[in-house]
Amino acid sequence: MIDSATSKLESLRKVTLSLLDSQHPAYSLRPEVVEMTTILTNSGTILSTHKKDISDGETQTSNGLALSPTMAAMCAGDFVRTIEFIRGTYAAIADMRKRFPDRPAQILYVGCGPYATLAVPLMSVFSPAEATFTLLDIHLEAIDSAQSIVETLGLSNCVANFETVDASSYQVCRYRPPDVILMEIMQTCLESEPQVAITRHLLKQAPNAILIPEEVSIELTLVDPSHEFDLNELEQNSCTIQRDRIPVSSIFIVNRETVSSWKNIDSNRLPASTVKIPNYTEQRYQPMLFTKILVYQNHILKEYDSGLTCPRVLSIEGTIKPGNTIQFYYELGSHPQLKNETLLIWPN
Repeated sequence: MIDSATSKLESLRKVTLSLLDSQHPAYSLRPEVVEMTTILTNSGTILSTHKKDISDGETQTSNGLALSPTMAAMCAGDFVRTIEFIRGTYAAIADMRKRFPDRPAQILYVGCGPYATLAVPLMSVFSPAEATFTLLDIHLEAIDSAQSIVETLGLSNCVANFETVDASSYQVCRYRPPDVILMEIMQTCLESEPQVAITRHLLKQAPNAILIPEEVSIELTLVDPSHEFDLNELEQNSCTIQRDRIPVSSIFIVNRETVSSWKNIDSNRLPASTVKIPNYTEQRYQPMLFTKILVYQNHILKEYDSGLTCPRVLSIEGTIKPGNTIQFYYELGSHPQLKNETLLIWPN
């Protein structure tokens, strides 16, 4: 008779292979993500589910908010995002295996949470000779839970280290730097959480590592809300929605190139775009910010694919007029966010 741990691992491997199958679009695989999460939940000492406040246990760091373990666990429910990150990470590991076939790929997973959702499933399809993971989280409760799951499933050989530390102070081993840096510690428009600061900190130490996500961009678009959020069209057929948008400009991008360009900046202010607002019908359009996430290669989260990529109304003092110019910048610190300076009137 197959023991419980072996059975769970086989089930996890099976569902993970289903999630990795590109023949099935991510939006069709919600039941598989629920099954995967259930296996993880039942494989270790997981958080109690009766907390009155799901934010209980969150940590405000000098570089942004670290979600509570409970909220981190709930992120798996954003299932398209979970699938695309797992697929992108799998592709990155496969690429590293091609480059260095004689050793395992080294993956540093920052903010792993109590399930290590983006790593444990991949441990079921990669052997320790192919990939090893360092699981890092600021919360001991999350690390204890993740370690319990790994041990229950018999995957301890897949983990190089469990680290309970604020990632902004984590020091990469220079003799064994990570091949892949995986982190999903962000919110829409890169607000509140420390994705940007920690990306800078870690990529400086491991400049050759594959960064996941490869790129996060925030774009300004003029949107007609009556078409953008037409519930009748959504109910009828989302594929036929005729949205009315005027693309304006990319505002802020985080990728390997931009991080490198910031290396001599010591202040808490990172440069973003200066944008001229085009002519538009003021009563019809509303300026909105869209977040786009390039996880890795062709694995992309576009608008509405995830809670991270839903548009937000541009917050700005005063009234935006056609022809105005807006100077954007990104402010680091304990409450990181995209900001803008006083509107400038574009000369006639």
